Amino acid sequence: MKAKLILMLVFFVANFVSAQFSKNIEISSWHDDNLYRSPEPLEDVLTNLSVRLDYRPENSAVKYYYNGSFYRYNETVLRNFSLHGLGLNFANSFGEEGKHMVYLGGEGTLRNNDEAYNNYDYNQLYSYANFRFKLDRFFLKTGYNFRYRSYNNLPDLTNTRHFLFVQANKSFPTRTTVIVEADLGHKAFAGREIYTTVSDDDGFVRGSGRMGGRFSTSQSVSSITEVPSLSQAVVLARVTQSLHQKVGVYVQYRRQFGLAAEGNYTNSDGYFQDEELFDDPFSYESESISTQLTWMLPRRTKLQIGGALVGKDYIEEQAYVSVDDSLATGGDRSDDYNSIYLNLSKTFNANKSWLKSLYFSVYYNYIQNESNSYWYAYKNAVSGAGIRWNF
Repeated sequence: MKAKLILMLVFFVANFVSAQFSKNIEISSWHDDNLYRSPEPLEDVLTNLSVRLDYRPENSAVKYYYNGSFYRYNETVLRNFSLHGLGLNFANSFGEEGKHMVYLGGEGTLRNNDEAYNNYDYNQLYSYANFRFKLDRFFLKTGYNFRYRSYNNLPDLTNTRHFLFVQANKSFPTRTTVIVEADLGHKAFAGREIYTTVSDDDGFVRGSGRMGGRFSTSQSVSSITEVPSLSQAVVLARVTQSLHQKVGVYVQYRRQFGLAAEGNYTNSDGYFQDEELFDDPFSYESESISTQLTWMLPRRTKLQIGGALVGKDYIEEQAYVSVDDSLATGGDRSDDYNSIYLNLSKTFNANKSWLKSLYFSVYYNYIQNESNSYWYAYKNAVSGAGIRWNF
């Protein structure tokens, strides 16, 4: 109910706020044939209603925005949730003739679930500082971002995350662009405070009465159980090629290394919008190759077809070979994650005083995850469509 009231308020503001704001409203719906990415599939139809408001003061390099989304499950309605984010972005040029750029920003996010699934509730603060340098032979990008996420009902998984990156981007006369990038990330958890009772039975009492002997005392002692921190390094290389004036393709190779001596992983019973709880990206090493073809069709229509092959080796998690295996006899968990997708979108320019454009999209995504752990061998197909009004 609280989430619905917030969305009603946002709709009111979106329609009556002054023209200094740009805004869009989007509705999308899709069918998911394996909602929890499980070997025992459960299907459902989901609908997302989202609103975005942007405000940029006149002659200012700062943009303020609000993002609000409400996700509705057709069958498993107790999983309905909302996301709300408030933030700002700053972009400005600097240096000789303003050829370099600086990008700064921050956002606060709130996720709110029904009480039955409030383990997924969190509050989050995110900030970044990125720079782009236009050098003689190539573009150089570098930056840092910080995130603090607090899980209200999973306090031991409350965490801070730091991320550094550097990227070089060079284009050639053959309409080829080469991008190479290196990333370094670190994630630290808050841990959990545990209260234990400690007994002391070394005392001995001698009384003047008829009885004497040993006695025990106890006291409550608190300690912090640490969840191991996780670190990773990533290197990637992407080659993009223009095949035609309206057709382009890229191929990317990515390698992720774990740097921590110890590992950590979390598993939840849900997937959508819970990627970090279902499968923490810091908990495995991986190697992947991905590609995408983009074709700009007539009448502002765009077709994208792509896919990825990803191999994952988990640092700490063990594999359970069957539903009856309780000893993790499969050794270290290892997955082969393969996916393909297709997106078709079209934009209509409305050129109305109250409506700038309409954006339509249809999409299909298929995943096959092969794993030596019974619980993570699954297939998943998602198909849907959406419409966005840009005011």
